[in-house]
Amino acid sequence: MFDNWEELEKSIENCQKCKLCKTRQNIVFGTGNKNADIMFIGEGPGADEDRQGEPFVGRAGKLMNMAFQMLGIERKEVYIANIVKCRPPGNRNPEEDEAEACMDYLRNQVILVKPKIIVLLRKCCAKTYFRKRIWNNSYKRKINRKERNKIYTNLASSSIIKR
Repeated sequence: MFDNWEELEKSIENCQKCKLCKTRQNIVFGTGNKNADIMFIGEGPGADEDRQGEPFVGRAGKLMNMAFQMLGIERKEVYIANIVKCRPPGNRNPEEDEAEACMDYLRNQVILVKPKIIVLLRKCCAKTYFRKRIWNNSYKRKINRKERNKIYTNLASSSIIKR
Protein backbone atom coordinates (compact mmCIF):
# COMPACT_ATOMS: atom_id res chain seq x y z
CA MET A 1 0.00 0.00 0.00
CA PHE A 2 1.06 3.54 -0.72
CA ASP A 3 1.02 6.42 1.75
CA ASN A 4 0.39 9.16 -0.79
CA TRP A 5 -1.42 9.85 -4.07
CA GLU A 6 1.72 10.50 -6.09
CA GLU A 7 3.16 7.03 -5.40
CA LEU A 8 -0.19 5.30 -5.94
CA GLU A 9 -0.84 7.04 -9.26
CA LYS A 10 2.71 6.33 -10.44
CA SER A 11 2.31 2.64 -9.52
CA ILE A 12 -0.55 2.16 -11.98
CA GLU A 13 0.96 4.02 -14.98
CA ASN A 14 2.18 0.87 -16.75
CA CYS A 15 -0.12 -1.68 -15.13
CA GLN A 16 -0.35 -5.04 -16.87
CA LYS A 17 -1.95 -7.08 -14.09
CA CYS A 18 -4.78 -8.36 -16.30
CA LYS A 19 -5.82 -8.73 -19.93
CA LEU A 20 -7.73 -5.42 -19.96
CA CYS A 21 -4.42 -3.57 -20.40
CA LYS A 22 -4.16 -4.93 -23.94
CA THR A 23 -7.18 -3.02 -25.23
CA ARG A 24 -7.21 0.15 -23.14
CA GLN A 25 -6.59 3.64 -24.46
CA ASN A 26 -6.20 5.17 -21.00
CA ILE A 27 -6.11 4.04 -17.41
CA VAL A 28 -9.16 5.53 -15.71
CA PHE A 29 -7.92 5.99 -12.15
CA GLY A 30 -10.26 8.35 -10.31
CA THR A 31 -11.27 11.97 -10.06
CA GLY A 32 -12.52 14.52 -7.59
CA ASN A 33 -11.81 15.65 -4.06
CA LYS A 34 -9.12 13.41 -2.59
CA ASN A 35 -10.39 14.30 0.89
CA ALA A 36 -14.08 13.81 0.12
CA ASP A 37 -16.66 12.68 2.66
CA ILE A 38 -18.48 10.76 -0.09
CA MET A 39 -16.87 8.31 -2.51
CA PHE A 40 -18.67 6.74 -5.47
CA ILE A 41 -17.40 3.44 -6.85
CA GLY A 42 -18.51 2.06 -10.21
CA GLU A 43 -17.66 -1.18 -11.97
CA GLY A 44 -15.43 0.03 -14.77
CA PRO A 45 -14.94 2.62 -17.47
CA GLY A 46 -16.95 2.74 -20.67
CA ALA A 47 -15.83 3.92 -24.10
CA ASP A 48 -16.03 7.65 -23.28
CA GLU A 49 -14.13 7.15 -20.04
CA ASP A 50 -11.46 5.08 -21.79
CA ARG A 51 -11.03 7.82 -24.39
CA GLN A 52 -10.85 10.66 -21.84
CA GLY A 53 -9.15 8.87 -18.94
CA GLU A 54 -11.75 10.04 -16.39
CA PRO A 55 -14.57 8.08 -14.73
CA PHE A 56 -18.24 8.81 -15.40
CA VAL A 57 -17.98 11.25 -18.30
CA GLY A 58 -20.31 9.36 -20.68
CA ARG A 59 -24.05 8.70 -20.40
CA ALA A 60 -23.78 7.35 -16.86
CA GLY A 61 -21.74 10.41 -15.92
CA LYS A 62 -24.44 12.72 -17.24
CA LEU A 63 -26.99 10.88 -15.09
CA MET A 64 -24.65 11.15 -12.13
CA ASN A 65 -24.21 14.89 -12.69
CA MET A 66 -28.00 15.34 -12.85
CA ALA A 67 -28.39 13.44 -9.57
CA PHE A 68 -25.67 15.56 -7.96
CA GLN A 69 -27.42 18.70 -9.12
CA MET A 70 -30.76 17.51 -7.71
CA LEU A 71 -29.05 16.78 -4.38
CA GLY A 72 -27.15 20.06 -4.30
CA ILE A 73 -23.78 18.32 -4.55
CA GLU A 74 -20.97 19.53 -6.78
CA ARG A 75 -19.06 16.82 -8.60
CA LYS A 76 -15.76 18.29 -7.42
CA GLU A 77 -16.84 17.72 -3.78
CA VAL A 78 -16.89 13.91 -4.09
CA TYR A 79 -14.36 11.32 -5.19
CA ILE A 80 -15.29 8.97 -8.04
CA ALA A 81 -13.48 5.73 -8.91
CA ASN A 82 -14.11 2.34 -10.48
CA ILE A 83 -13.24 -1.17 -9.43
CA VAL A 84 -11.34 -1.84 -12.66
CA LYS A 85 -9.25 0.93 -14.12
CA CYS A 86 -9.38 -0.24 -17.76
CA ARG A 87 -12.42 -0.68 -19.99
CA PRO A 88 -13.85 -4.19 -20.30
CA PRO A 89 -14.55 -4.94 -24.00
CA GLY A 90 -18.11 -4.23 -25.08
CA ASN A 91 -18.84 -2.56 -21.73
CA ARG A 92 -19.35 -5.98 -20.15
CA ASN A 93 -19.10 -6.44 -16.39
CA PRO A 94 -15.52 -6.95 -15.21
CA GLU A 95 -14.55 -10.58 -14.80
CA GLU A 96 -13.53 -11.75 -11.34
CA ASP A 97 -9.81 -11.97 -12.15
CA GLU A 98 -9.86 -8.46 -13.68
CA ALA A 99 -11.57 -6.98 -10.63
CA GLU A 100 -9.20 -8.77 -8.28
CA ALA A 101 -6.20 -7.41 -10.19
CA CYS A 102 -7.37 -3.83 -9.47
CA MET A 103 -8.66 -4.25 -5.90
CA ASP A 104 -5.41 -3.16 -4.25
CA TYR A 105 -5.54 0.10 -6.19
CA LEU A 106 -9.14 0.66 -5.12
CA ARG A 107 -8.47 -0.27 -1.49
CA ASN A 108 -5.58 2.18 -1.47
CA GLN A 109 -7.81 4.91 -2.94
CA VAL A 110 -10.36 4.32 -0.14
CA ILE A 111 -7.60 4.44 2.48
CA LEU A 112 -6.23 7.72 1.12
CA VAL A 113 -9.62 9.42 0.61
CA LYS A 114 -10.96 8.31 4.02
CA PRO A 115 -14.61 8.82 3.01
CA LYS A 116 -17.42 8.69 5.54
CA ILE A 117 -19.84 7.32 2.94
CA ILE A 118 -19.09 4.91 0.11
CA VAL A 119 -21.74 4.57 -2.60
CA LEU A 120 -21.39 1.35 -4.59
CA LEU A 121 -23.00 1.79 -7.99
CA ARG A 122 -24.93 -1.32 -9.06
CA LYS A 123 -25.29 -4.75 -7.53
CA CYS A 124 -22.30 -6.17 -9.41
CA CYS A 125 -20.06 -3.50 -7.90
CA ALA A 126 -21.27 -4.27 -4.38
CA LYS A 127 -20.74 -8.00 -4.87
CA THR A 128 -17.20 -7.43 -6.09
CA TYR A 129 -16.32 -4.87 -3.42
CA PHE A 130 -17.47 -7.12 -0.60
CA ARG A 131 -16.10 -10.23 -2.34
CA LYS A 132 -19.47 -11.97 -2.22
CA ARG A 133 -18.89 -12.88 1.44
CA ILE A 134 -21.89 -10.91 2.64
CA TRP A 135 -24.04 -11.28 -0.43
CA ASN A 136 -27.11 -13.27 0.53
CA ASN A 137 -30.86 -13.00 0.36
CA SER A 138 -31.07 -10.49 3.19
CA TYR A 139 -29.23 -7.93 1.06
CA LYS A 140 -31.12 -8.61 -2.17
CA ARG A 141 -30.72 -5.45 -4.28
CA LYS A 142 -29.74 -2.99 -1.58
CA ILE A 143 -26.85 -2.68 0.80
CA ASN A 144 -26.99 -0.29 3.69
CA ARG A 145 -24.44 -1.05 6.33
CA LYS A 146 -22.07 0.66 8.66
CA GLU A 147 -18.62 -0.79 9.16
CA ARG A 148 -15.46 0.75 10.55
CA ASN A 149 -16.94 4.25 10.66
CA LYS A 150 -18.01 4.05 7.01
CA ILE A 151 -21.50 3.80 5.62
CA TYR A 152 -21.87 1.65 2.50
CA THR A 153 -24.86 1.91 0.25
CA ASN A 154 -25.78 0.45 -3.12
CA LEU A 155 -27.36 2.61 -5.82
CA ALA A 156 -28.57 1.41 -9.19
CA SER A 157 -28.68 3.98 -11.98
CA SER A 158 -32.23 2.91 -12.81
CA SER A 159 -33.36 4.12 -9.39
CA ILE A 160 -32.24 7.64 -10.37
CA ILE A 161 -34.13 7.50 -13.66
CA LYS A 162 -37.36 6.40 -11.96
CA ARG A 163 -37.44 9.45 -9.68
